[in-house]
Amino acid sequence: MNKYLALKLVLEHQSITKAANIMGYSQPAISQMLNSLEQEFGFPVLSKQRQHLKLTKEGQAIYPFVVKLINDHQALLDKQHEITDQANRLIRIATIPSISQQWLPELISAFQFQNPNVDFSIIQGDNVSIPQLVENGDAELGILNQDAAPDCECEFLQEQTLKAVIPQKYPIAAQVSDLKLAELTSYPYILLEEGLHSESLNQFRAAGLKPHIKMRLHDRFSTLLMVEQGLGYTIMPVDQSLEDQHQIRILKTNPKITRKIGIITKNEIIMTSAAEKFKAFIQKHAHELT
Repeated sequence: MNKYLALKLVLEHQSITKAANIMGYSQPAISQMLNSLEQEFGFPVLSKQRQHLKLTKEGQAIYPFVVKLINDHQALLDKQHEITDQANRLIRIATIPSISQQWLPELISAFQFQNPNVDFSIIQGDNVSIPQLVENGDAELGILNQDAAPDCECEFLQEQTLKAVIPQKYPIAAQVSDLKLAELTSYPYILLEEGLHSESLNQFRAAGLKPHIKMRLHDRFSTLLMVEQGLGYTIMPVDQSLEDQHQIRILKTNPKITRKIGIITKNEIIMTSAAEKFKAFIQKHAHELT
């Protein structure tokens, strides 16, 4: 297994020396592992191009299986440790930024109050990469926009409403009724991107409107700060209480924009009991979240 892990670390860190330090081996030992791997496969796996280590064409074909093998081996060790109670339980979750920032802090805090020995690893991805992370075994649970992953077997958690977040100085900030999408097209749009699928852009298109996208961001908090500075508006799932923390107004849109949040797992047979328990906890409390 070490030679497969050596290949993965060398590619990730672009350095045999760094991979050796992480694994606790000498640099020649790592080089020998890679040579042994190529002899085993019968073809070269790595090539050096402009000081960068790249996979060969043959290497690209087998690398997904290498990653899956490493993750399956780790899942086996996790299950062994769980059965023999040799280690704290680790739950690996892949999710979109808005969920990791809006939902997970509250969920994890409440869950750890009842299960203090459980640790978490959070991987931020998008609606395309999250199913792959779960399938490869990098994560046990994936929480994502169900509509953006129609081919996945997602279990529905909650339908979220997306709202318009605008600077307080905008004239439309004085409105008390829902904002029509046509009213927003006069202002720059700061788009929070979480993958190729965008509920807000789909709604604009359905209405025959084209928003002026001034900026694209992948972080929810940074997007709010940009809005607060008057650089534009955004549309995202957001709690009304943020009006008290930022110089912003939060208004519903007309038509209403929603998204379905779902949870995916690879295989409940190989999931740790801690991950199964946290999944059940999410399903029980998802309706309480905003």
